[in-house]
Amino acid sequence: MNPTTRPPADRTAQDAAAEGRQTESQMWAIMGHLIAAMAVYGGLGYLLGRWTGHPILLLFGVLFGMIVSLAYTIYTANKASADS
Repeated sequence: MNPTTRPPADRTAQDAAAEGRQTESQMWAIMGHLIAAMAVYGGLGYLLGRWTGHPILLLFGVLFGMIVSLAYTIYTANKASADS
């Protein structure tokens, strides 16, 4: 079918597919932020724990990474909804 003669229903299906791809991309970005922050701050906690002799700092680093990444995710979601 010629793209100029498509019925309007096809156009909304394309828009829905594009919105679905954008949502999926945002979800993968959120997962990346969560994992990266836990890895970075957990690694810093591990190194600091090895240096000071307190291995519990690994747990504190991972928890701090989770809190930072969750706060960043909420901030970006609110920013994105305000821009829309």
